[in-house]
Amino acid sequence: MGLRGRTNKGWSWDLSNVIGRNDFHFFGEGTFNAGLGANQTSFDDGGFSFLQNTVNLNMSKEFPDILQGFNFAYGAELRLENYQLYAGEEASYKNYNPEKASGAQGFPGYQPSDEADENRSTVGAYADVELDVTDRWLVAAAVRLENYSDFGFTSNFKLASRFKAADNFNLRGSVSTGFRAPSLQQVNFSSTFTTVQGGTIAEVKIAPNNSPITKAAGIAALNQEQSLNLSLGFTFQPVPEFSITLDAYRVTVKDRVVLSGQFSADDDSLNPALTKALKGLNVSLAQFFANAVNTTNQGIDLVLDYNKQAANRGFRALLAANFQDMTIDKINVPDLLNDTPEHRATFLTDREQKFILASAPPMKIATTLEYGFGKFSLGTRLTYFGEIELLGYGEDGLGINPMVPTDADESIYVEDKYIYGGKLVTDLYATVRFGSHVNLNVGADNLFNVHPDLGYVPVAAGWAFNNETGGPWDSVQMGGNGRRYFVRIGLQF
Repeated sequence: MGLRGRTNKGWSWDLSNVIGRNDFHFFGEGTFNAGLGANQTSFDDGGFSFLQNTVNLNMSKEFPDILQGFNFAYGAELRLENYQLYAGEEASYKNYNPEKASGAQGFPGYQPSDEADENRSTVGAYADVELDVTDRWLVAAAVRLENYSDFGFTSNFKLASRFKAADNFNLRGSVSTGFRAPSLQQVNFSSTFTTVQGGTIAEVKIAPNNSPITKAAGIAALNQEQSLNLSLGFTFQPVPEFSITLDAYRVTVKDRVVLSGQFSADDDSLNPALTKALKGLNVSLAQFFANAVNTTNQGIDLVLDYNKQAANRGFRALLAANFQDMTIDKINVPDLLNDTPEHRATFLTDREQKFILASAPPMKIATTLEYGFGKFSLGTRLTYFGEIELLGYGEDGLGINPMVPTDADESIYVEDKYIYGGKLVTDLYATVRFGSHVNLNVGADNLFNVHPDLGYVPVAAGWAFNNETGGPWDSVQMGGNGRRYFVRIGLQF
């Protein structure tokens, strides 16, 4: 919520506060702790929560007498964050028999040693200027200063320009830097979970950044991600109702925070302090968040917008398409894990690299059709998610499908590869306006309950799945939640 207005000196001001909180509390049903037997089959596994509160004050004013127009804006922000991770009941995580796996099978609960209650505050300020040098040439510059309670001070800038080559055709471009501190979750998250690799069940420890296990692996304290962003494009309006925009971009990110590969407690070539700690926890594998990679994204954004209004009726058709490519430019292997080819490959396997690349799908196209009449409007949104590819487990993320018989003909041996084909998702929504201050929105996202493909190996026999144990779908493209209905009420004062 917020307030906005104008001073008697002509300054526009906007004061707002946004607060949000979520909580994920996990429960296990139909499982058991092997050390206890089957007397208990449901467990409170604990969970985690995150709260963020952001206060913004923005000021702006136009000075029409400076050249062809000058706009100055400045503002400040205070952001407060809290992340908590809380343990489950003892039976959900405790090991009652050293010969058997710890905790509830499939999803051991969070342990007291996993618990966290961490806070962060960030204070920021910015200034932004836009100058119409002529009636056809606009230049803009902005600077943002921020101080993080845990990551210190940073400054970032943006330079942009727009040139009106014709009354209905503009060229535009920009260059800017970016900064992202590791989230409180990436710094403090800790858990133990069960994985299935090549038919073998194993327990995996995700160790927090400040853990002795993480330090024994040589993982440094997490640093901020830094980026350089370039864009160049045009806008074209051949008729008043129709506009075209096309922008090409290139974004390089340094020290991107991602999850590492999994290191084995049975690897005698690792730091003995690491393997000893893992065996003491009765887990087989460990992985960590690290500033593991430098990446580059480049692509184009295309938007076609037709908007026709007549009396109390209106029609809008919008097509937005993105085509992009991401490359991994460098893998930042810590010194302690840079001693052997096997350790280097494990730090960020081909499999983990595919997950990073899948976060930037090569194609996404969305079409919105909306018709309004009086106080009512009806719309649909069709979104096409392009194909992506992931890899299963195996050496360097590749491997023979474990479902293939060991005496099978070598010609059917394939990479442990999973293809998720392109999918079309349909949303439907309606809006009713009650006066100028209240509106009601109802609809359905993913109306036809479309899900990603089951991960599969592309061979005729169609051998089954070696994905995560959370289900047969990895969380790709539009996610695995399927259809969602919603009702929203909007109030404007």
